[in-house]
Amino acid sequence: MRLTSLLLFTLTFTSSVQADWQPLLEKPEYEVLERGILLRDRDHALSITALSPEILRIRYTPKAAPDEDPSFAVIQRDFPGPGPEIVRKTRYSELRTSALRLRVSHEPLRLEFFDAAGNSLDADDGEQGMARAGESFRVAKRLRDDEQVYGFGEKTGRLNKRGMGLGGYQYTMWNTDTYGYDSSVDPIYVSVPFYLVLRGGRAHGLFLDNTHRSHFDIGRESRSRLSFGAEGGELDYYFIAGPDPKDVLRRYADLTGRMPLPPRWALGYHQSRWSYYPESRVRKLAEDFRAKKIPADTLWLDIDYQDGFKPFTWDHEQFPAPKKLIADLKALGFHLVTIVDPHPKKELGYPVYDQGLAGNHFVRNPDGSLFEGPVWPSGAKKNPGNSVFPDFTRSATREWWGALHKEFLELGVAGIWNDMNEPAVWIPPANTMPMDLRHDNDGRPTDQREIHNVYGMLHSRATYEGLARLLPNARPFVLTRASFAGGQRYAAVWPGDNTADWSSLRQSLPMLMGLGLSGMPFVGADIGGFSGYPSAELYTRWLQAAVFSPFMRSHTEQATPDQDPMAFGPEHEAVNRRAIELRYRLLPQIYKEMEAASRSGVPALRPLFLEFPADKETWSRDDQYLFGSDLLVAPVLREAVTEREVYLPPGTWYDYASGERLEGGHHKRRVTLDSLPIFARAGAFVFEQPVVQHVGEMPGKALEVRIFPAERSEGEFYEDDGESLAYRRGEYARRVFRQERSAGGLRLHIGMTAGSYPATARPLVLKLMAQPPAAQVLLDGKRLPSLREGQWQAADRGWMLRAGELWIKFPDGANVAKLVVEP
Repeated sequence: MRLTSLLLFTLTFTSSVQADWQPLLEKPEYEVLERGILLRDRDHALSITALSPEILRIRYTPKAAPDEDPSFAVIQRDFPGPGPEIVRKTRYSELRTSALRLRVSHEPLRLEFFDAAGNSLDADDGEQGMARAGESFRVAKRLRDDEQVYGFGEKTGRLNKRGMGLGGYQYTMWNTDTYGYDSSVDPIYVSVPFYLVLRGGRAHGLFLDNTHRSHFDIGRESRSRLSFGAEGGELDYYFIAGPDPKDVLRRYADLTGRMPLPPRWALGYHQSRWSYYPESRVRKLAEDFRAKKIPADTLWLDIDYQDGFKPFTWDHEQFPAPKKLIADLKALGFHLVTIVDPHPKKELGYPVYDQGLAGNHFVRNPDGSLFEGPVWPSGAKKNPGNSVFPDFTRSATREWWGALHKEFLELGVAGIWNDMNEPAVWIPPANTMPMDLRHDNDGRPTDQREIHNVYGMLHSRATYEGLARLLPNARPFVLTRASFAGGQRYAAVWPGDNTADWSSLRQSLPMLMGLGLSGMPFVGADIGGFSGYPSAELYTRWLQAAVFSPFMRSHTEQATPDQDPMAFGPEHEAVNRRAIELRYRLLPQIYKEMEAASRSGVPALRPLFLEFPADKETWSRDDQYLFGSDLLVAPVLREAVTEREVYLPPGTWYDYASGERLEGGHHKRRVTLDSLPIFARAGAFVFEQPVVQHVGEMPGKALEVRIFPAERSEGEFYEDDGESLAYRRGEYARRVFRQERSAGGLRLHIGMTAGSYPATARPLVLKLMAQPPAAQVLLDGKRLPSLREGQWQAADRGWMLRAGELWIKFPDGANVAKLVVEP
């Protein structure tokens, strides 16, 4: 649906019920609860609960007292800490915590949120407030001109949803299969009804926990109003305090969960297309990557590896010996990921259908008959037929579906790709399931209106939990196209069928950053674009832009030529190789940032404002990004340019390639086809390694640390085995590196390793960037030898000057190390 169509739909929906909008409550009674306030009239109730000092929950139910409290998204509501103070006055009541104050005006019913200092953060719109009409509800909020708004999950448009000239946006939360979408299309595949507001450097967030079709208007209909509502379900939202925007994201993650730490191979380079077959083509692809020395870890099989597109099958004419193929790929350092869509064919004798029918695992029509519809099996060359669809709202069905992966894991399949799970069903005009279909919902029967937006998330949940049960000490890898808030607990996300054009490349940055701001940090777009075919330059620029994308995969549609690093001629192949080599050199840094994201909920790939919320220049900047807090990446996003304008936030920065020192502000940088402008913040510690062809070659390779000058700074390094869950039992290594500089020289301190992961036998190489010549270098009080470049490789310890950098080398270990560089 295009934005113009969405606007017409929203206005039609609003006007159709405008006359019926009624206040939520009529002359409510007030009751003080242990952690909040309950307002109710004869038929309805509004509960206001302080889950913690920083998180308030507002829940309206069309019942006099809320009873059941289910949620697909929220997994934590029981937070420690004291309850709020409740103050009742004639015209209003207040709920007060150490961080927030909520004022509830009695007539008319309006809410206003303040911080502890009394600054107004958020308020109901005085004219519209909260209202209901039939099964629908709406909430209208005040929107000030100096408030910036972000989030909403996987959305097109600019990062800052105030839009150009405060023109605003309107969005619908409704997972939709949108092949070849462009920046005007909404909705697409993933719905996350969460947003973050930034004003003067201080932030708060709001999460609407409602899975029905919902709508958000961010200053579009009225510049001074942000409104949201849904066509069914409860009004149930959480107000989340900051004031730092990263605090908001951490608390949102407390509610909805965090991304599990992925296996290290999943952070390498992935090569995919629709489709690589037969088996000989897959083998040739793997051999070409290794022969051409282009690093890669994973190859992907799309639907054509299957027998008639049926999930959990193999076409044995095209793939006669899957186990041997996978073993041979593993010997070359490759992992194999297979697609598994949620549409088993309706076919007696097909085990998945037979088992599912016997176990009552499929979605049904209102009359109790089996629902069936056309998806890929309906287009099979032999015996085409309709599909049936698992009812993933049943825990028994999720367990059954998860167990079906057993044979694939025994063959050596490394990960599972969940597609077509919006759900996509080719029944025009909506191309999804009918809204009246029935779902068991574990004894709380409901229909597709409530389940549609979580169907994909529940599909990926079934897959993830199945893999976890089958391999209990391994980290599951699942990729999904459709999801909902909380889906980060189960799968990485890619934004579906984008297009092979420059505007789609530019759109990918705010979209991935928006997903990260919505709790989903493991994301990446199809490199080069899925629909259509990129020019050689576009593919190279997209590959460069994705060097720091958490999920890095090339993928294209069925009818296109090859779309991989080797497919665009020798010049581009060499540049593409260098881009992927940079990814692999930086894997230690990428891995440690993703580990931090798995703990905090703060994305590794992040917009500039997340680190510099008070800098208004960052508020709408979405053509560059930060990776972690210290690396700023400004990819080239336009065709045939020789110059790239870059904004550096306040402070000192260093060009990552040249070491040139730059101060914050706007800079014009010359670029060539080989250029990926990267800048390191002063004081940064960046962890690297020599180039490897796959992650299996990493053990024993040198750990290289680039250290950028600052008077005082520190950085943390993290590692573990990269595969198992042993890190959850303390088998990891975490170390803090510190530097202090003065006229007397530089002092470096490497702390004792925390965690029980054994020290790796390898060289440790410290690269002091923009470093003046040294007289001597001491390690734990002993002088290290000064080396010439020809001696460096063979020596196990020493130091040398190289092109304005000072390199120090010695054996790595788990103990404290102290270095002094004397001028």
